[in-house]
Amino acid sequence: MDRAIIRQDCTEAIDLVFTSLTDRVEPEDGQVDRLRTALTGHVRELVRAVGKDVADATPGRPHEAVARGLALSERALAQPVRGDVVDLVALPQVARILLLMYEESTLFGAVPKQAALPGDAWGSADAG
Repeated sequence: MDRAIIRQDCTEAIDLVFTSLTDRVEPEDGQVDRLRTALTGHVRELVRAVGKDVADATPGRPHEAVARGLALSERALAQPVRGDVVDLVALPQVARILLLMYEESTLFGAVPKQAALPGDAWGSADAG
């Protein structure tokens, strides 16, 4: 997962929405479709990653926040495609929320990931 590309796509989509709605500028051909496709893929990937990270989290408010974020994601993905910038209103925001939950998963109840030890970390000096 390339988080920089996710951020870039989110920023581009938000800029496109605001420019189109405030300045009444039509986006370039295919731009909305490209961003919608990219953001949909990012959201799906983040849903899997966040769900996996917090699957064994302790129940509580942080876990509930993740559950709500995942439910919001499912609703955003289920929206019918209109073919205009309105398709891009929710997806970047949802992707950003999920990206935060992924990057800060321990704040949302995920078990901290253990750093892998090198194969000889418990070398012969510890054996005796």
